[in-house]
Amino acid sequence: MIHAIILHLDAPLQSWGTDSHFQYRSAGHAPSKSAVCGMVCAACGAEKGSDKEKYIVSCFAALKMDCFCLKNDGVFVDYHTIQQFRRANGSIDAKGTVLTQRAYWQSCRYNVVLRGSDKQFLTRIHTALQNPVWGIWFGRKCCIPAAPVIQDPVMEYREAKEKAAVNYYEVYSEVQDFDSGTDTWMDQPVGFGHPHSSGREGRAYAPRRINRFVPVDAGDQTEYFRF
Repeated sequence: MIHAIILHLDAPLQSWGTDSHFQYRSAGHAPSKSAVCGMVCAACGAEKGSDKEKYIVSCFAALKMDCFCLKNDGVFVDYHTIQQFRRANGSIDAKGTVLTQRAYWQSCRYNVVLRGSDKQFLTRIHTALQNPVWGIWFGRKCCIPAAPVIQDPVMEYREAKEKAAVNYYEVYSEVQDFDSGTDTWMDQPVGFGHPHSSGREGRAYAPRRINRFVPVDAGDQTEYFRF
């Protein structure tokens, strides 16, 4: 049996960019699997590079993720000046200053469904997100939840999917094979780095196949199972 939990991601600002390395830091299309896994690691109190983190990342790889996009009020761009930034060749500039643009989705809501056969691991995630060890946020530290992330019990996948798919305008669903998908995202976490890394050092990701689906009529919920 496939079990699932629903993560309700509701906040004034959210940013899930997977290609945010240099001067323009994008907001992404939807929550990435690596960001959701990192949020779970924080909720469980798993330190970077620890055996606990490696266990969570390993179990997370066996889960599939569906993201129902419910609401957003467009993109907001903030401007920062930073020092000691990383150049394209990988070196750190210790003296220069650069202007960065950081994008955020405004007043947005997502329902993220994590599904798999390991009910025990899903229950562990469910419990941790109800009472997180460390603070959780939606992409960046300034993106604080506006509502409880966990609002429903662990349930069967079909029930969770029907509950999450309410007035959505877009769906990003993880699929099993290449032909079933429309996009490939490099956001399946393999490792988040060593204990003392503060940037991207040691981080590794694998590709994940996604099916993006936009209903003909976002108000008509009769046709939303193409995944």
